[in-house]
Amino acid sequence: MGGLACAELDESADGGGRRDAVGASLEGGSANLPACSAKEAVQLDPQQADVLILLDRSGSMDTAFGSSTRYQSVASLLADVAASYAGRVRFGFQELPGRQGCGGQALAACCASPPTVGVAWDNTAAVVAAIAGAAPLDGSTPTAAALQAARGYYDSLGDGIENRYVLLATDGAPNCTLAGALSSGGTPEAGACADALAEVGALVADSVRVIVLGVGPDLADDATPGATCLDAMAHAGGSAASPGSPGYYAAGDTGQLQLAVEQIFGGVARPSCLLRFRSKIQDTSTIAVFLDGQRIPRTTGNGWELDTTQDPPAVRITGEYCAEIQEFRVSSIEARFGCPPCVDIAGCT
Repeated sequence: MGGLACAELDESADGGGRRDAVGASLEGGSANLPACSAKEAVQLDPQQADVLILLDRSGSMDTAFGSSTRYQSVASLLADVAASYAGRVRFGFQELPGRQGCGGQALAACCASPPTVGVAWDNTAAVVAAIAGAAPLDGSTPTAAALQAARGYYDSLGDGIENRYVLLATDGAPNCTLAGALSSGGTPEAGACADALAEVGALVADSVRVIVLGVGPDLADDATPGATCLDAMAHAGGSAASPGSPGYYAAGDTGQLQLAVEQIFGGVARPSCLLRFRSKIQDTSTIAVFLDGQRIPRTTGNGWELDTTQDPPAVRITGEYCAEIQEFRVSSIEARFGCPPCVDIAGCT
C-alpha cells in the first residue's frame, strides 16, 4: 500500500531542553515513500510546572558534606537548577523551619511559615537570594506544618498550571507534630511522621505531587526510622517518587546529590505528549505517528488521538506511549501525513 509522507520534529521544540530525550525525525524522508505532502515541523510542547522548594535549614544541615556543608551543597545545586529551568519551571521557595507568622513559637523550635518567595516566572534572582539567606539554625524539623503551609499557598494560587510539585530537601525525618510539639515518632504510624504523611496525602489530593530529596549518609540505610518515614512520604507523594526503594532520592555524597537533582528535574520538566503542527493539516485521516520508527495505533487511551480543542488540531499521545516519552525512553517522534493511510503497517516504515 502507499506510504505516508514525513513530518519532522523541530530540534528546538522542547524549549532548548534535552536533545537526547526527543530527537529529530527523518532527514529527507525515505526512498520508498511516494510523492506526498511536503514536510513540515511538528511542535513538541514542553510541559510547564510549578515547583515550590521546601528546604530544610535545621541545625543538622550544617554538617560537613564533601568540601562544604549539606545545606551549602543543596543550596548551590538548587540555585543552579532555578537558573537552568527558568524558562520551563516557575520556582518558589519556602524555608524549614520558618521565621514568619509563628505566634509564640521560638524561632529554633517548630516554626513553620508560608513561602518567602512565591512561584512565578522570572523570579530566579529572588529564589537564589532566599536560598542564600536561609542559613541553618539550631532548629527542629516541622515538616508536617510546612507542608500544610505549602498546601494553603497552592490553594490560593490561580495560575492555570496544573503540573505542581513540592520539592522537600531534608536530611532527616520530621520531629515536630502538626500541633508544634516535639516528637520522636519516626515511623509512618506515629507522631511527627504520621502528621507529615497525612499532609503529603492532602497535597496529592489537591493535585500537588511531593518529591523527597534525602541528603546525607545518615539516610543511606533505608531501614532506619528516619529513612522509613521519608520513604513512606515519597511513595505517598504521587508519581514523582524515585523508582524502587527507597522512594526518596538518596544523596549520600555530593556526586549522588548532583545525580539526584538531575533526575528530579529531568522528570519535572519532562516533555508533554502534545504534538503541534505548524500549519493546519487539511486531511487528518492521513496522519500516522511513529515512536522510534514504530507506528502506534490511533485509538483512545493508549496510542494517539486528534485533539480538536487545539487550533490547529494537534496530536495527543496517550497511555504507555506517553509514559515512554515522559520517561525519556523515546529518541525520535515522527508524524507522517498527506497520503492514503496504510493498511499494512509494515509497508509504511
